[in-house]
Amino acid sequence: MQPHTPVNETPAPTGRVEIAEGAIISVVHEAVLACYGVVELGPRAMQSPIRRRLRRNDPTRGINITQNDEHLQIDLSIVVEYGTPIFTVAQNVMQTVKFQVERLLAMPVDRVNVNVDGLRVSSPSEKSV
Repeated sequence: MQPHTPVNETPAPTGRVEIAEGAIISVVHEAVLACYGVVELGPRAMQSPIRRRLRRNDPTRGINITQNDEHLQIDLSIVVEYGTPIFTVAQNVMQTVKFQVERLLAMPVDRVNVNVDGLRVSSPSEKSV
């Protein structure tokens, strides 16, 4: 007599899931830009204006990810809107990035380091957009 297997019980699939660095960067990029007070990612002072224009839409700009075992360390370079509380914006970025990466990718984040590399004063027309 064969053992009875419940109809709703299916065996778990075997295999491995690997998440590419590009996927992690995409999640981090969107999470950072969704934070209040963040104007853009990437160090401004270290690049020429031409290079900044060419790399403006580069999702890896301003993001460095280090993976140890299954844990992540994320280093960010951001530009903040002048007049916003810088420390509060940086803390919000840390919390948001950690939450989104852990929620969407199920990868533990040990550390999020935020470097505020510049401030930008937006014109009134840019603020209303």
